[in-house]
Amino acid sequence: MKIAMVAGGSGGHIYPALALAEALKERGHEITFIGSKDRMEKDVIPAKGFDYIGLDVFTTRGSIFQKIRSILSIIRAYFKCLGLLKGYDLAIGFGNYISIPVMLAAIKLKIKTIIHEQNSFVGRANRLLDKKVDLIIGCYEENKKQFANPNIRILGNPQSSKAYHLEKDPEVIAKLGLDPKKKTVVIFMGSLGSASVNEKLLDYFKLTDGSYQIIFATGSSHYEKMLKEVKQSDYLKVYERIDGVNVMKNATLLICRAGATTLSEICAIGIPSILIPSPYVPNNHQYYNGKALCDKNAAVMIEEKDLSGAKLNDTVNELLNDEKRLKQLADNALKLGNPEVLSDIIIEIEKI
Repeated sequence: MKIAMVAGGSGGHIYPALALAEALKERGHEITFIGSKDRMEKDVIPAKGFDYIGLDVFTTRGSIFQKIRSILSIIRAYFKCLGLLKGYDLAIGFGNYISIPVMLAAIKLKIKTIIHEQNSFVGRANRLLDKKVDLIIGCYEENKKQFANPNIRILGNPQSSKAYHLEKDPEVIAKLGLDPKKKTVVIFMGSLGSASVNEKLLDYFKLTDGSYQIIFATGSSHYEKMLKEVKQSDYLKVYERIDGVNVMKNATLLICRAGATTLSEICAIGIPSILIPSPYVPNNHQYYNGKALCDKNAAVMIEEKDLSGAKLNDTVNELLNDEKRLKQLADNALKLGNPEVLSDIIIEIEKI
């Protein structure tokens, strides 16, 4: 099949799409990605060896002027996609405003269409496309209530299959300058990081005593600042970025945002986690993502408004000193994962 995939805006949309694209490519399908010309997908996706088409589409958030600009850019992109998509058999969208013109053009051309929703709270783009597409694939049971389209399957996030099949490797921790035999806490707040959480982390680091190890990935926006402000030691290491999934596979506890892809990896790996949902995302969807795990006793959540260095320190120590609780969180997270997500999605794709 000739398949157009559209994903962009953030890693939460892009990396699940790439995981699925790689699996489809292995089965002989021809994949072309469509995204924006000026966001991270324009670099990340071609680096993985996929053909890529960039569109001039602007975010729907902001002032009235920005919204009008966005609507006009989506209309222009729609007409461009009517030409680009001729000859394709299937279009798959992973949310974000960039998917709107691509998927609407595919629908107009009577190409089969699928959308994937990574979050427990449906995004605006997928809500708009809801009744128009042939199939919806979700990750949370809550999605069934949010979509009107009866053709919905709750299969999970493609990225989780990749995480599940990783092998543990103590050298991953050793290469970061720490002891693989000691309890290790990993902290990251997404690819860019978080200035607001970093301030609380500085207070938390001052309270730690070396009874466990910490790996802190600052994200690209805050590395230089945090490198100066964090006092590194034999038990606290600061990096701009890490191989997140591999490090998580070999760690004891994770402190992170509640992005959909990260949560899918938590469930695939079965790592205990403290979630700090970002309050700065549309529809507060990270809170709802995290709540879905917490309701199943598969994670612990601290909302950013309640976060302090002392509270984080107390929560970490409480968990690390309770092996039974750690195992409970890990086991419950694993129950929410589906290691066969990729196979299940491909079966549905080939059905339609």
